[in-house]
Amino acid sequence: MSKKNLNRKTAEEVLRFLDGQMLDPTPSNYSFGYLYVTGANGWLRKTVDYAIDGGVRLTQKEVDDLMEQAPSETAAAAGVNAALDQHQAHLRHQMLSFAELTATAARQTGEFNRDLEENACRIGGHEELGSVIRGMIERTAAMEKKLAETRQETERLKQDLDAARDDATRDALTNLPNRRAVDRELEKIAEAGRQLSVAFCDIDHFKSINDKYGHAVGDRVLKVVAETLAQSMNPHVVGRFGGEEFVVVLPETDQASAYDLVERARAALSQRHFRVRDTDEPIGQVTFSAGIAVTSGDPLAALREADELLYEAKRTGRNRTVCKLAA
Repeated sequence: MSKKNLNRKTAEEVLRFLDGQMLDPTPSNYSFGYLYVTGANGWLRKTVDYAIDGGVRLTQKEVDDLMEQAPSETAAAAGVNAALDQHQAHLRHQMLSFAELTATAARQTGEFNRDLEENACRIGGHEELGSVIRGMIERTAAMEKKLAETRQETERLKQDLDAARDDATRDALTNLPNRRAVDRELEKIAEAGRQLSVAFCDIDHFKSINDKYGHAVGDRVLKVVAETLAQSMNPHVVGRFGGEEFVVVLPETDQASAYDLVERARAALSQRHFRVRDTDEPIGQVTFSAGIAVTSGDPLAALREADELLYEAKRTGRNRTVCKLAA
C-alpha cells in the first residue's frame, strides 16, 4: 500500500472518529481527531480514552479545552522534527564540504603533476628534486589532515541524525516503537505483499489503576506490560499504539501461531504481581485483552479488524484473546 493510500485511510479513520463523537469536521476538530487517531499526542490519546470509556461522547467545549491543555507533546514532536531538520542540514553542509575538499585535493594533485612536468627538465640535482618532493609532502599532509577532520565531523553528524530519527519513531516511556514506526512497518509489509497477523492488545481496567494509584504507578505498569510483550513476541515488532494499547506486527505468521504467541505473553504477565513502590500496597494481577486478525491483503484492514476483535474480548469478560481470519 502506498503512502498516499495510508494517508487517505488515516483521514477516513479521523472522520469516522469525529462522526462517532458527533463533532463537526472543522479544521480544529480534524486536528484533534488526527492527534487522537494517530497517537501523535500520547497525553491526548490517553485522556480521551478515559473520557469516552463506556461510550461517553465528548462535547465541543471538552475538545477545545483538551486542545488547549495538550500543547506539550505536540511541541515535543515539533522539537524532534526540528532536530531532525537541523541534523540533516548540518550533514548536507558537511557532505558538501567533503565534496569540495575532495575536488580541491584532485585539483591540487593536478597542479602538482603540472608543476612536476614543467620543472622536470630543470631538476638537475638532488636539492631541486628534494624541494619539489617536500612541497608535495606538505600539500598531501595538509589535505590528509583536512580530510580526516571532515570524516570525523561527518560521522558525528550521522550518529546524531540516526539518534534523532530513532527518537522520532520510539515511545519515550516504554522505549517501544511508536505508532509512526508501526505504520511504517505495516506499509513495508504491504508493499512486499506478505501474509500478516496483527494483534491489538489493551491493558484491562487501566483507568482504574491510574485513578486509584496515580499516573506514576500507571506508567510503571505500562513499562512492565511493554517489556513482557516485547520479550514474549521477540523478534516481532511490538509497538505502543497510544495510551494502554499495543500492536504486535507478525509477518509470515499464521493465526494459530499468532494466538499462541499472544497467549504466551498473557501467561507471562499473569505471573507478575504488582505493588505500589512507596507503600508496598499490592495492586494485584494486571491482565490484557487482545484481538488478532490475519490478512494477505490490506494491513490497515487487518488492524481495524483486530481492534474490533479486541473490543469483543473486552465485552465478553476481558483477559482473553479473540481471533478471526480477516478477508
